[in-house]
Amino acid sequence: MSSFLFLYPMWLLALVPWAGLIYWLSRRDRRQTLIAPHLAQAMGIQATQLSRKALSVIAISGLVSITALAGPSFSKQDVPSFSNASARVVVMDMSMSMYATDVKPNRLTQAKYKVADLLANWQDGTTGLVAYAGDAYRISPMTSDSQTIANLVPNLSPELMPYPGANAAAGVKLAIEMMTNIGLAKGDIVLIADDIDDSERHDIENELSGTSWRLSILGLGSRSGAPIQLSDGSLMTKDNRQPVIAKSNFDNMKELASSVGGYFVPIQVTSSDVERISQLTSQLDSAEKLNNGQSITEQINQGYWLLPLLLVPALLMFRRGLFFSAMLVMIPLSLNHPAQASPWLTEDQQAMRYFESQEYDKAAQLFTDKQWKGLAQYHDQDFSSAIESLKEIQTLDGRYNLANAYAQNGQLDQAAQLYQSILKQQPDHQDARHNLDVVRQAQQQQQQQQQQQQQQQQQQQQDDSGADQSQSQNGSEQGQESPNNKQGDEEQSSANQQQDQPQTGQQQSQPREKDTQQPASENDQTQPDNASNSEVAQQRSESAPLSDGQLNESNNQQNIEPELRKLQQVESARDPSRLLRAQMILQAQQKQPPQDTGKKW
Repeated sequence: MSSFLFLYPMWLLALVPWAGLIYWLSRRDRRQTLIAPHLAQAMGIQATQLSRKALSVIAISGLVSITALAGPSFSKQDVPSFSNASARVVVMDMSMSMYATDVKPNRLTQAKYKVADLLANWQDGTTGLVAYAGDAYRISPMTSDSQTIANLVPNLSPELMPYPGANAAAGVKLAIEMMTNIGLAKGDIVLIADDIDDSERHDIENELSGTSWRLSILGLGSRSGAPIQLSDGSLMTKDNRQPVIAKSNFDNMKELASSVGGYFVPIQVTSSDVERISQLTSQLDSAEKLNNGQSITEQINQGYWLLPLLLVPALLMFRRGLFFSAMLVMIPLSLNHPAQASPWLTEDQQAMRYFESQEYDKAAQLFTDKQWKGLAQYHDQDFSSAIESLKEIQTLDGRYNLANAYAQNGQLDQAAQLYQSILKQQPDHQDARHNLDVVRQAQQQQQQQQQQQQQQQQQQQQDDSGADQSQSQNGSEQGQESPNNKQGDEEQSSANQQQDQPQTGQQQSQPREKDTQQPASENDQTQPDNASNSEVAQQRSESAPLSDGQLNESNNQQNIEPELRKLQQVESARDPSRLLRAQMILQAQQKQPPQDTGKKW
């Protein structure tokens, strides 16, 4: 009896109202009825009163029921413990296009925020991290500690990747290998990318077709694209010096997710994209038993042994039809009516249930009403299909929803025209006015980007024409031989004859004044045997005045002790980004260099 306890002791509080109810029933039996006995007899009403036996049976039955609900327990048993063995791998795009600024502040920063939110939602199972550019590299092995991965994500950048480019298929392949190495045959792959071309889509389909791996894609960027702003503030340019416009191929991403039974969602301002991916990747695929030598015991609920005591009074109540009536009431309430299995609902009603449960893809398939079908496709981020469905709707709400679909799909001109027509019909439509302002701002940004591109192209053409003119002038000047040039050539040739080592090219390097201002270290490397040049450079450095910043820097370098310098080197070596860089270089050395796919960003 030392291990006796109630598992749910709060149920014992129900004894207080039950005792009050029994007391009220016992006192009520001794009172007279509300209707006089002779009138009740004339009306055919018989006043029934509970006997003491019936009242005792009711009191005992309630006591037994409450005690059973409280969960009396007399013993313990050993219970095997299991852990969630499901896994997922985050595959992050680290190509140069992640610096595009169509998503503020840029795609890379937003990707890091989204991954941090995903890691915070994954509390069970194991997680891995892969980064890819020209090739894929393991950033973190499979681990149950998501915080470790969260500490690595902020240090990732395209500059750390050994090879430039973009190969999402290599990242997916490496993710499958990581989960296969820990003995799994199914799991989730969360691909965070801004572009997937036809070759990558074909390779990923070959990797995932016929397997149990689930693919979720979070698309970054926009269809219109944006320039790639480098860390120094300049824009990335092509070989012809035109700025690169990195566009996101959402169509390929959506087709890829559809072909392999996955899920695709473009990046959202809210956290709805992260929440949806978290729900899809948090399901329990498998569990493994923990064999760590520790036994887990728990109390056994033995209240079910009291249930046979309730069978006798329950059988007596069957004659009154109470149990039958209760069963008729409880059966409809206990049944689960899925929308697709209900014969009493139309397709639109079934679709509306899916729409209310935020299963927009299923709702879009069932809706026969074009407006609701377009709304479901709009919420499912299928803006092109939503446009096709809403084109036939001529109501004010239908045209407003169509304008929103145009705006989300990047067709700003059509969206602006629809918003303007809605405002002509209803000038006080505040939502349309607000959205029109947003669309106009986006149009102005596109025009500014186009103007900047045109200016850069014009400047490039001017630079090219100026370079051609300067080359032609230099050629004409070299073709003309003046007496002074001849005299200089004769003097130079005589000087060359007097020197032991001829120095060709002095005449060409003589007009460049910048070459005479090189630091002494570079002159020492080019001419190590020339002591006079180093002495002259040293005299110039001693005679030249130093600024305050240079004085402070030189004093600091002189005052730092050797031990402190070693400490600084050790601290710089502990930089997480440098460690990640070294880790990826080691992985790159262990496999063949990737093939050049022509994708530099």
